[in-house]
Amino acid sequence: MKNKYFYSKILLFGEYGIIKNSSGLSIPFKKFNGTLKLNDKLNAKVEASNLEIQKFFEYIKANTNDLGRFNLQSLKEDISNGLYFDSDIPKGFGVGSSGALVAAIYDKYCDSDTDDLYELKKTFSTMESYFHGNSSGLDPLVSFFNNPIFISEGVVELLADIKFLNSKIYLIDSKYSSNTKEMIELFNNKMNDKDFSNFFNKSYINTTNECITNLLNSSNYYRDSIKKLSEITYKNMNEMIPDSLNEIWNEGLKSDSFYMKLCGSGGGGFFLVFDFENEIKDKLDKFKLFEV
Repeated sequence: MKNKYFYSKILLFGEYGIIKNSSGLSIPFKKFNGTLKLNDKLNAKVEASNLEIQKFFEYIKANTNDLGRFNLQSLKEDISNGLYFDSDIPKGFGVGSSGALVAAIYDKYCDSDTDDLYELKKTFSTMESYFHGNSSGLDPLVSFFNNPIFISEGVVELLADIKFLNSKIYLIDSKYSSNTKEMIELFNNKMNDKDFSNFFNKSYINTTNECITNLLNSSNYYRDSIKKLSEITYKNMNEMIPDSLNEIWNEGLKSDSFYMKLCGSGGGGFFLVFDFENEIKDKLDKFKLFEV
């Protein structure tokens, strides 16, 4: 089997919002990747991955009407021969471990040659919903094309590399893993509250869209919009910020030198830090950081 690598991703903007039709912007992150391999000498890691793919196969088989022309026989045979996903993408950290697997399975075993990004996103949404219960399909799309992807009002667009205006961006390790399904359930419960729903559908989504527009247009308002998103997240979605990061999140807002935001569903895993004063490494020396 020829190895093809699928990279992790970072959702810069759009967490939760893309489920509710906000814009979204996601980029590949080449620090981590995964590839499909065959290995009939099963160890614990290989066996666990092989079992996961077996279960995913049953899901694909049950949903073939929505997923297109999968070569199920070939996939089944390879599973029997020890198919596994050799990956160093951390699970439960918001950088697309399931999305990379979905992209790899689709690339290897689906006969479809469509180049319609919207249709691919729909297919990936159905596939990745196996892992999360509700998926936008954006993560696998980024891994599949290894390109930044922008979505807005049903339009899906591949982008060239993105330049970050007068800032550096880091992933910060919260030291806890996250459960995406649990976070989505928490979010859905919060949306049942009228005040939160009004906040989210107006302020949160509008601010998310402003961040994307300002970044892509190199606007001088980029920093202001990032700060606002960090503030309203801290105030209204604090349950999604782990205790290990709560104090430093607030410190960034008070110092006005860096701002933090969710990276995916929150609750744990990685979070994003937007550093505008080049001071973050000194302030966060006790945390593991990865520059984006």
